[in-house]
Amino acid sequence: MASHFPLSRVTTAQLQQLTGALWSWTICEECSGGKPCQTEDCPWQRSTILTRFFQTYKEITASYEAEVRVGQKPGLASHEDLMKIIEVLKLNPEVTREELLEKLFADRPARSDQERAVNIAVRVMMMVNCSTSRQSSVLLEHGSQQVPWKGDVPFSEFITSIFPKTDHPSIDQIKESLRATKLKKRAGIRFEPTDDLRDHLKLDRKRAVVEIFHHTAFLKEHLRLTRDQPRSMSVANSIKLGVLPRALAIEALATLQTILFPLTDAKSKALLLSLTSTTTQNFDTDVLRYDSSTIRDPIHPEAIPYHYFGSRLGDLYEELANPTPRGMEKWFERRSGPRYVIMATIVGVFLAIFFSMASLALGGYQAWVGYQQWQHPVPSTG
Repeated sequence: MASHFPLSRVTTAQLQQLTGALWSWTICEECSGGKPCQTEDCPWQRSTILTRFFQTYKEITASYEAEVRVGQKPGLASHEDLMKIIEVLKLNPEVTREELLEKLFADRPARSDQERAVNIAVRVMMMVNCSTSRQSSVLLEHGSQQVPWKGDVPFSEFITSIFPKTDHPSIDQIKESLRATKLKKRAGIRFEPTDDLRDHLKLDRKRAVVEIFHHTAFLKEHLRLTRDQPRSMSVANSIKLGVLPRALAIEALATLQTILFPLTDAKSKALLLSLTSTTTQNFDTDVLRYDSSTIRDPIHPEAIPYHYFGSRLGDLYEELANPTPRGMEKWFERRSGPRYVIMATIVGVFLAIFFSMASLALGGYQAWVGYQQWQHPVPSTG
């Protein structure tokens, strides 16, 4: 069985093609030819802002190992093959996984490799780590958290299902208290980056870690494309533009730049800056950049009800109000249950009896010493 890494290298031209496949960028001739840009509205000027996303793309594609037998074609032989899958998904948001595989790989028998190719395309397009239902149990053994996209489920339905909406009745009251600086100081919370949007704001109480989807430049590209679109746009129509539902993208961005790390607060911004360091968590440096008019309509401001991440904000508020015991505090809490209380009471009784007997013995000894001194007084030397 042959094994190789066909996507291990990425050129600038291929990254330009990627932005065209994802967000329909039309890049000027100068940028396409590697020359200084002369076009004011050329989108490639934003490529420097997307450096962290491009780095993630390179990591994802470089890890793809084609495992096919002699004579078989891999699911992805080039970056262009990956972009083709993305374009097919955009054109057919209601396509099921099985239909997509038949459309793309009718002449290729290596089904498991084809499945992996689709997973990579979805991950790059939506920043969601998915798998087939058959693969998920195996992949979980390696520490991954893929969500299965089943064969008979349309792509738009899959995206809807993995981002369910919930209501948190007190979100407006608690969001002002949820600064990352408070979580760090009062609850000992640390912040780690995630490249999977589903894991945004996920709290691991045992490790005292909150995962943060830090690719704000990626989110802003989605918001630019939907800035002037109807707010009631369906998930399927969003996919046709190559973007996440607008409400989801703007909520993820707001939880980061408005709630946890408000950029108007010096301490919050300093903490966020520390997380962008390559020696710490290597967050996307774009998290420090606030964009308004390019991604939001200033005439018609949008209310953010926090239907996607409200429950996780609630979890963080609960952790802030009642921090999970850790260290010595955890040790004492573990021993504060009824069984340990009874044991401590019994031990206390025995200790009380022991000290009472010791006190009685000491008193008796002192009385005996006094009696002996009375019976046998020491002669005076005077």
